[in-house]
Amino acid sequence: MNLRRLKDPWKLFALGALAVALGLVVLPQLWIFLTSFQKEGGKFHLKADSSQARLTVIEETVTGYELARLQQGALRVQSRGEPLFTILSEGPRSLLLEACGGEALGGWPGPEGTVRLKVKGSQFIVSQKVFFSFLDSQSSAEPLEIQALSPGSARLRHAENAFLLFEDRSRHLTLANYLTFLSQNQYLRALVNSLFITLCATALAAAVSISLAYALARYRIPGTPTILVLVTMASVAPPFLGAYAWRMLLGSQGILTTLLRLHWTIVGIHGVIWVIAWLVFPLIFLLCYDAFTAVDQSLRESSMSLGADRRKTLFKIEIPLALPGLITGLYLAMMAAFADFGTPFIISLDLQVLPVLIYKEYMSEVGSNLSIASTGSVLMILVSSLILTGQRVYLSARSYAALKRTSPAALQPTRAQRLLVLAFTAVVLFFAFLPHLTVLVTSFLRWSSGVATTTWTLSNYLSLFRHELRAVFVSLFLGLSATALDFLFGIGIAYILVRQRYPVLSDLLNVLVMMPYVVPGTVLGLGFILVFNQPPLLLTGTGLIMVLAYFIRKLPYSVKSSEAALYQIHPALEEAAKSLGARPLRSFSSVTFPLIIGGILSGASLSFLHIMTELSSTIMLYRPPWKPMTAVIFENTISAGADFGIAGAMTVLLMLLLYLPLYLITVKTRNLGERRIEPI
Repeated sequence: MNLRRLKDPWKLFALGALAVALGLVVLPQLWIFLTSFQKEGGKFHLKADSSQARLTVIEETVTGYELARLQQGALRVQSRGEPLFTILSEGPRSLLLEACGGEALGGWPGPEGTVRLKVKGSQFIVSQKVFFSFLDSQSSAEPLEIQALSPGSARLRHAENAFLLFEDRSRHLTLANYLTFLSQNQYLRALVNSLFITLCATALAAAVSISLAYALARYRIPGTPTILVLVTMASVAPPFLGAYAWRMLLGSQGILTTLLRLHWTIVGIHGVIWVIAWLVFPLIFLLCYDAFTAVDQSLRESSMSLGADRRKTLFKIEIPLALPGLITGLYLAMMAAFADFGTPFIISLDLQVLPVLIYKEYMSEVGSNLSIASTGSVLMILVSSLILTGQRVYLSARSYAALKRTSPAALQPTRAQRLLVLAFTAVVLFFAFLPHLTVLVTSFLRWSSGVATTTWTLSNYLSLFRHELRAVFVSLFLGLSATALDFLFGIGIAYILVRQRYPVLSDLLNVLVMMPYVVPGTVLGLGFILVFNQPPLLLTGTGLIMVLAYFIRKLPYSVKSSEAALYQIHPALEEAAKSLGARPLRSFSSVTFPLIIGGILSGASLSFLHIMTELSSTIMLYRPPWKPMTAVIFENTISAGADFGIAGAMTVLLMLLLYLPLYLITVKTRNLGERRIEPI
């Protein structure tokens, strides 16, 4: 019996998928969690002066330790007030190291010309740098050496005029990172700013999208199918597109700012809220539109027949029944706003928010602080999980089901109502697509020192194809590779969740597959760096690590689309094939797969579209030559004196690659036909 179960191909696939999910989802997040409770010992730089027996401390490099000067040429190294060892200059090329309190002091050669030093649980890596003038005939420095003198002392020999780095790379378990994060102003401000931006941007987007969704769902408005297609297209716009375009228009030296002589700029937290609101409003609109069109019209009629007016019916009947769609849309918008990296980084380089803070702590020029970056990552996951929990608790606390007897109907509006809805729709679409139009126009303008001129040119596109064409192929290769993995795993995992339903295994797989949707991109990227940054899994800097990150981050789209398609196929069809002798894989491939291929392709296409516009995890993981289109746009947007023309041309090319397949998906999967008319 056990052998038979092992031979079950779907169970073998489930175990393999579970192993992949554990390796790509759980392990990176666990590593981040552990790193957030670790603290590096610290480091300090010394300058050994050859002219005198003197040691100079480079004060700005001292972290984690205190250096007390005893006399000229003598220092005592302390940790939290506890003496560790003393450093005494013996001349131009020699230091005497002595442990304090009769402790042992050990020293031995380290890798690449360094020296290892151990005292009282602290393990230092000592290295040296020597800077020669062009008049100095010496071509090399004396190597760094250490000689044990007694159990508590050693002599360190170094080059003349050397800068010595004492770096304690040992890690200690501590809560200090969280105390630092929640007490220091810069970190606390980032957390507060992220929450404030998320709430304000979502509220603004909700006010626009819910109003528009209700108007289009309740009334027969000309061009509604086209409006749905346009809003769907806006939903997969590159997340940094709005920031790039709005700053180009209303920045301190923006086109409109200069033209209208405005003493105002969009740069700041107000600009971030405005841009993110237009970035996330399609998510709320699409779900709210579907929710409003699915409301049983007989309930509305019953309410009004009992004396309720339209306003009371709206707030007592229609909105409560549409709450699942509304709450889910708000949740998706909040997640997108909270995890957005590109908008705050481009709109305001000095605005502290959690995604940008994590990136800067990791990429800092003075040395990355993985512990603080990991602490910020854990807090982002915690906030994201709380948002998800709140959404599920609220929806599960009540029932929204209704016995639906009539199909949704659209009311015939009056002329004034129709004009009002069309005007409101035009304003919304104008703001939604203004960044697209701005980028399109400016991609044909000549740029000089980061400023657009009035000269029309094709040189931006010629320069793109001459110097940055590789990025297009890199994006397509990474996107198609990750999408292929999403396609294969999405089908198999969905089949296991819907058809097989293995005890424990299926539920665990379902949770792990959806976890990447909760984890922000910068956090996912940092986790991959921590896990895959050393042999035997040294993947950092390669294209493979980006493929794996894209694959696991966008897998939920493929799984849920395939799952929805499977629920519409009766199991009896596949059972009939099995009764005729077909094996499980044969019955699936011959019967079920052809029937669900539409849903599978829709999910895979959505995965591809979001992979192509992914920035937050890309910015953490990409390294030349694996630089995708989003990285080219990002670099040419934020760098001083960058070529905005190439950024615009690359963005236009990216939109062309996205919007054609998106249009086909939208027309194929969404019912855009005419609805029944109900007179007012």
